[in-house]
Amino acid sequence: MNQDEQRRKKQPNPLVLAVMLTGVLLLEVHPKVTSSASAVSNPMAIAGQLVRNTRNLLRQTIDPYRLPDAVIQAVEQDLSLKLGIPASELSITEYSLETQPLECQENSDPSLDCTETSLEQWRIVVSDRWVYRSDPQGQTLELETPDVPVSYLPAEVANAVLEASARRSRLDIAELSITQIQVRDWPNLCLEVDASGKNCHTETVTGWQIAIAAGNERLVYHVDHSGEVLLFNSALSSRMEPLDQAPLPLGLAALVKADLIKTVGISPDQVEVAEYSPQTWRDSCLGLLHSQAVCDRNSVNGWRIVLSNGGTRWVYRTDATGKTLGLETSISEHRDPKK
Repeated sequence: MNQDEQRRKKQPNPLVLAVMLTGVLLLEVHPKVTSSASAVSNPMAIAGQLVRNTRNLLRQTIDPYRLPDAVIQAVEQDLSLKLGIPASELSITEYSLETQPLECQENSDPSLDCTETSLEQWRIVVSDRWVYRSDPQGQTLELETPDVPVSYLPAEVANAVLEASARRSRLDIAELSITQIQVRDWPNLCLEVDASGKNCHTETVTGWQIAIAAGNERLVYHVDHSGEVLLFNSALSSRMEPLDQAPLPLGLAALVKADLIKTVGISPDQVEVAEYSPQTWRDSCLGLLHSQAVCDRNSVNGWRIVLSNGGTRWVYRTDATGKTLGLETSISEHRDPKK
């Protein structure tokens, strides 16, 4: 055996050396590994623990823009509370770290550091539907998309608002429809409604802002999460003056009826157009939150069409031609027929 072969045999194996160096680094960065390893006599368990810690260390080093667990938990817990559904049913589907210009004015938030010119924020999409903004630590959250489908509104809240709207408008509940729902964090028990002379406790109240179509009126209510506190917002409510309404385009009613027949299985002679109105939708998905399509944010002219069989109302949104159409909600709104 020559001297070169003897020298190669004496040199440490590169793989063994890498594992040893990784272990030393881990002991420096994660000293708890020592106590964990000493408590486990199985060498494979020790190796597995080293691999897991190495993976976590590399992830933090290589991907500094990974969404922190604290932000994930804060967002999921906040939306879970707002919608009344388990956090386990929610998932983060998209996120990005964005830099926003910081505008400091005379009456700016005193917590802002106005010596900085920009502010880092996380933009987080939950379950492909709701968009949050968060500070890097998840301590300040803002829900950018407060609109939710009626299927998320608790039945007791929907019933309370519809009953209040029926009393105010003197219409039957069958003639009313919920047109918009937003989740809100009210700053006090007066729910941002002018309540002169009332004692409004300053505590955050999770709840809803709900708009009701009642004939030619739009009624807006502010409600707490359970429906026990329900206040009418006269400032946002309005009376829609009757206009010379343009006729529904030829064939559009037939397209909507055909879609309903296919979806629900109802007979075509049992359903008719109860009401309709021209609309300008905010995007190519017509503002339908349960749409699976990729939405173009340009506004789209179209129609809101209500079909009825006397007991149930189905509200459709369409574009101008009926090429794009869909139900406003993922479930139909059942109403008792008028007696």
